[in-house]
Amino acid sequence: MCLSIEFQEAYKRLDRLCRDYLSSQEGVSEYIRQMDNTPWRDRCYVLSWETTYKQLKHIRWVRNQLAHEVGTLDSDICTMKDLEYVRSFYDSILNGTDPFTVIRKAKEQKNEEQRVRQKASREQTQREQTWREPTAGAENDQVSRKEPFIKRMIAKIKRWFQIAD
Repeated sequence: MCLSIEFQEAYKRLDRLCRDYLSSQEGVSEYIRQMDNTPWRDRCYVLSWETTYKQLKHIRWVRNQLAHEVGTLDSDICTMKDLEYVRSFYDSILNGTDPFTVIRKAKEQKNEEQRVRQKASREQTQREQTWREPTAGAENDQVSRKEPFIKRMIAKIKRWFQIAD
């Protein structure tokens, strides 16, 4: 099969997948448009963001040349590298390694880590509040359980002598 035709078939397959993935009428073009609209703070999660973006624009350009320019099917406008990229990007969407999935997973992980830190902080605050509560049985003495054992013992001895007076 001619390389240009193989490329077009692979591109159509990728385009359909992108349409389904993004719930859009346009496939690769919508993926590129959403990449354009992605904030910089999210792009930092994907090391290959710029490369992916430029490569998607390139393969879309190649596809448009093949589809709309007369006589390009026989030209060498499409390379094996282009075909391989279309196939690998298709696989990356299926495997969950495409840029949008990477961002979503990174945000979920960041949110989970934040929830864990907040929970640990709340638990630490509760522990500190528990330590600050008066010890059981101490009527007038507000000795904290956080104080060392020896200080608590001295406080008890002082209480005994105060009562004996």
